[in-house]
Amino acid sequence: MYQDTPSIIHNEITTIRAGHTLKYSDLTGREKRDYLFDHGIRPTAYDVTARPDVLGGLVQFSKSALESVANHLLSDTLTRVSDEFEKPKPKLFHTYGTTAKITFAPERNTPYTGLFSETAIGLARFSYAGPVAGVGVVPGLGLKFLIDGDHPSENLVVMRKLDRQQPLWCFFSTRSHNSVFQNSFTNILPTPRLTNAIMRTVRHRFETVVQQGKGLHQSPDNLAAIHTNGSPVARDKILAPYRLIFRPTAQVVATSDHAIDFRDDLARNIKLGTSIYEIFALTEPEETELNRKGVSQVEALLPHGQKIGTITTDSEFIASAYGDYRLYFKHNARFIRDEHRK
Repeated sequence: MYQDTPSIIHNEITTIRAGHTLKYSDLTGREKRDYLFDHGIRPTAYDVTARPDVLGGLVQFSKSALESVANHLLSDTLTRVSDEFEKPKPKLFHTYGTTAKITFAPERNTPYTGLFSETAIGLARFSYAGPVAGVGVVPGLGLKFLIDGDHPSENLVVMRKLDRQQPLWCFFSTRSHNSVFQNSFTNILPTPRLTNAIMRTVRHRFETVVQQGKGLHQSPDNLAAIHTNGSPVARDKILAPYRLIFRPTAQVVATSDHAIDFRDDLARNIKLGTSIYEIFALTEPEETELNRKGVSQVEALLPHGQKIGTITTDSEFIASAYGDYRLYFKHNARFIRDEHRK
């Protein structure tokens, strides 16, 4: 039962530094990353035969949605500051996924500050936005960068879109277009199609907590405002990208199998030490000017972006109960409405 998935961040930690009993907040970013993976993800890895199904689950999805609305849980979820949920629970969106340790390595000439300018240690969790039977294959990526000492992690959630990535002629297929590397991901999503009633409702729900028009925009300014050692970037020195584009490397596109469950695909085909993304950035004035010229699609924006770094795996991918029911990825609070701020 998912309710039995244990918390680990409040435990006394004796396995990290010999002869020391530590709290989670005593650890370095690398130690936190390894602790979450080795004591949370790895011990709760699913047996493949008992793994949750990503195809169905409409009843659970509907039940979770009703509970979220009735108890105003969305504002709590979007403003929580922790690497875990307080209690284990099925995530309403991106319910089932798979997680690996990763490193972000910046380009030498990056103009951006904070984590964008340093080697940053973290976790990457791929998932689908909802049950495939209801919303199609809608992949997303959660990134969690761990910071030294008594500082919260910095997180980012990126996708390509809220619409299904299967073409119309594969509308009912469950064995195609499953790869999470089919499209580049970004932090600013296009409006869902008019026919996509579920995801248009999702956007509306998000905009009861975030500012109008910002329900599909994840600002990365939090990543630019802090260093990996926990020291803040001077406020007048913070420089963050406006648009991020995560382009899958040629290696992962070539090795990914779009016909199998994405969790199997990542576990089998994406090994430790694989560069999975090249990251490109645009400033807001650059994008505004491109939009003025009619360039607005992510694929068309990409050639105009500046490469600012790469993401490489530091472990295998593991689907686990801890990753699904405990591990928490916080949304940036920049656009949270004032009445919901804590």
